[in-house]
Amino acid sequence: MNRSDATAPAHDLAWRVAAETAGPVRLAVTGELDREETGRFHDAIATILAEHPGRPIAIDARGLRFLDAAGIRTLLTCHERAARAGCPLTISHASRIVHDLLWITRLLETFGDPRISDDLLG
Repeated sequence: MNRSDATAPAHDLAWRVAAETAGPVRLAVTGELDREETGRFHDAIATILAEHPGRPIAIDARGLRFLDAAGIRTLLTCHERAARAGCPLTISHASRIVHDLLWITRLLETFGDPRISDDLLG
């Protein structure tokens, strides 16, 4: 599953899924996870859960530039949905904004205490 469109608005959410034969399914997310994009993100997680039952999901959010309250709620809802399906959902790498918002909302541990991506440290 690959969602990317060069003509899409700058706020548009895009992702790339990589599922090796073993280990977590990796979901690299770029753009903005806001109120307008939550439905598509839910659909992406639902597809991963259906196509890779029982596999952990690791979100690489280093390309996520914006995350609002609806986006945080979406991450939490997807985390709970994945847990019910027996698939731990974590964030392996985070942009500074994502890391800071998870820290402020005391959700870092919920998502596996993601690292701030080294290429974003300044």
